[in-house]
Amino acid sequence: MEVTREKKYRNLLVYLFIIIFGLVTYSLDLYPGGYQLDYVDAQSITITKIDIIQEEQYKIELTEENALKFALLKSEIIFLKTLWLMGIVVFSTWFISISNLVERKEFKPALIISGIFIVIFVMAIFVYIDRLNFLKKVIGGLLV
Repeated sequence: MEVTREKKYRNLLVYLFIIIFGLVTYSLDLYPGGYQLDYVDAQSITITKIDIIQEEQYKIELTEENALKFALLKSEIIFLKTLWLMGIVVFSTWFISISNLVERKEFKPALIISGIFIVIFVMAIFVYIDRLNFLKKVIGGLLV
């Protein structure tokens, strides 16, 4: 089956939208449970939790005791952002694959791929929630 010029442009626009959306959400810290680290000076940081409706800020003084916790916090935030970005990529890949298969009327492969991706999504959601809970514990340990 030959791919038409219209379909190539449509797929290209979808891919560009996905890339731009992913880069914007990653660079602006727009992800569920989004945390942002702002360095006030060499001895203190501000952690901002960005929700849709509100923002919470925590100011933390860096000491020797909490330096490792801060490094862990920074690592977890990077992990969450990366997991969010990979979720966008995987969801987009699934959506494009399914739309192409359904357009060609290949329903059995579409169902198999959908089943695999549903399992991946469920596992990723559990990992994401677990990491968010762990991040909250680390922040709680820094505030005490």
